[in-house]
Amino acid sequence: MIAARLLQRIETNWEQIALAVMIARNQDPELPHYKHLSDDEIRYRVRDLTANLARWMASPDEARSIEHFEQLGRRRYLEGMPLHEVLLKLTVLKRAIHTYASDQNYSLTPMEIYDELELLRAMATYFDLVIFRVAKGYDEVARQDREYSYRRTG
Repeated sequence: MIAARLLQRIETNWEQIALAVMIARNQDPELPHYKHLSDDEIRYRVRDLTANLARWMASPDEARSIEHFEQLGRRRYLEGMPLHEVLLKLTVLKRAIHTYASDQNYSLTPMEIYDELELLRAMATYFDLVIFRVAKGYDEVARQDREYSYRRTG
């Protein structure tokens, strides 16, 4: 099945995807905070998301994903990353994976094209979950922080 092979190539070749994310980070004026992250940190983050994509596709354990990505959102808030940059970076990663997946499939049969479309649809669902849960975790900590600040100054 082409979708399984393609997913395996995405997970195996995550460094190529990370390189595309680093290039986009360096060129995008909307990602100023991410420009300060080392290439190693970007690689680590891309590796984490691609590995979780492969696990989620193999067995969509939403409860595990919910906690993982809400925790990721909480960490990004505590690191001082603006939410719009966090979400844009996730979108950049999603595009990089999509581009990589599309570039890997030349001269496909109609059935293989259907498999690829199904994989891309599942990836879109995964990233919808990631973006929502990261934003939710981020917002949860930001709200607690505001409430704490209000109580201290109120």
